[in-house]
Amino acid sequence: MPPRIDHVAVETQDASGVAAFYERILGARVVKTEGHPVMAYLGATGFAFHTPDGPGPHTAVRVSEEERAAIKQRLDAEGIEWRERDHEIAIGLFFRDPDGRKIEAITYRGGDDPRRP
Repeated sequence: MPPRIDHVAVETQDASGVAAFYERILGARVVKTEGHPVMAYLGATGFAFHTPDGPGPHTAVRVSEEERAAIKQRLDAEGIEWRERDHEIAIGLFFRDPDGRKIEAITYRGGDDPRRP
């Protein structure tokens, strides 16, 4: 499976209100799961609405475990710092691109985000 955009994460003080906007205007499917950001799904891609104390704005690319391991090797070879975060339903590998944008290579346990239909 080639990597693809999984979600775009943004910070907001009103996750439910912003998600409701995406639902009303774009027809997004909103999912609220305790301990996770409020999600607004547009097909296979989502918006993750985090509080300002979350992981910060980022773009997540869905990858397999093997791809995530290979990305870590390539980041190490280029001397790029990275960290992993366990999301319970997934493992995220966070790093920054040359312009400083935060990227997450995310691997879901079981292969797919269980919040999707």
